Amino acid sequence: MKTKLKIFRNFLLFASLIFCTQNFKANAAQPGIWGAGGNTFTMLYPEDSASFKKIQMPREQIFVQLYKGFAVVKGVYYFKNHSKEKLSFKMGYPVNGIFSGGSSSLNQIEIDSLSAFKIFSNGNPLSIVKQPQANDIGKFQSFSENWYVWQMDFLPEEIKKVEVFFIVSTNSGGIRKGYSKAHYNAFVYLLESGSVWKNPIEKGDFYIQLKDGLSEKDVHGMSDNFNFQYNPATKIYWGIKQNLAPTPKDNLIITYFEKIENFNFQNILGKSQNLENEINQFSESDFQKLSFEKAKVKNPYEVSSLFSDAISWLFALIFIIPGILLVALLIFVGYKILKKKKTE
Repeated sequence: MKTKLKIFRNFLLFASLIFCTQNFKANAAQPGIWGAGGNTFTMLYPEDSASFKKIQMPREQIFVQLYKGFAVVKGVYYFKNHSKEKLSFKMGYPVNGIFSGGSSSLNQIEIDSLSAFKIFSNGNPLSIVKQPQANDIGKFQSFSENWYVWQMDFLPEEIKKVEVFFIVSTNSGGIRKGYSKAHYNAFVYLLESGSVWKNPIEKGDFYIQLKDGLSEKDVHGMSDNFNFQYNPATKIYWGIKQNLAPTPKDNLIITYFEKIENFNFQNILGKSQNLENEINQFSESDFQKLSFEKAKVKNPYEVSSLFSDAISWLFALIFIIPGILLVALLIFVGYKILKKKKTE
């Protein structure tokens, strides 16, 4: 009897482990955005750490024009040296990579394809190098280890206007939530990386224009903590952030349209000068003359794939529910055996 009881207990432990493993796997798919066109920039080198928190970005203006398969971006940043000393350090944009989102409980964001990059300081073009960096810089892991890097020099208490221009492919974007997936165009702007600067960011304006025949109906989801407003005539969204100390919740995420098969991003890059001229014109618009209404935005992480949901339910029916029933049955049988043993 003791041998049988030992075998039973081992079998019960084994069955419980199987169930726990299946339950863990059911929750192992981390939510997030992958293959998105997007950007983040930060200080790069340990030797520049003395400059951290001495430079504030009191204001930023981000202009985005969304097309089918790609996005054109212009960023205008104002930096101020709050110290009474000269500062010299390097800034950089990763070509592609994964941003961790700050903790294991938050989503990961994978960005891809930063192209046609240009940068200006007080209207003057800066020299850019695409060079290898450490594979892991802060919360960012680079795929190719290539970054666009440039030198920044500040006089004591100097304010500088920095402008960037680039094009990103959004066509390979997708959303993962549990075991559900959906393929959309996806654009990401990571405000969280601004936490390296002296806080707060006093004001940020974000202007997103739908191009290429896109309309409100083509926008699947958009971050809702920007208080976005919308002008239907120009198809422009306007959002604002004030007195911001960036966290993962402040990242701008937009999912829209659908994946285009056989999309040729290189053809788009051949038109980069025209696209740059167009977004420069867009950035000079008098937005105060426009009449905006509150935008209706949905959760950009929402996945409405019936097929994926069916897979999740099927997984539960095959593994989780039978596992629960099996453990309950074994406990009941074990109870009966122990009760019978005591009566003998």
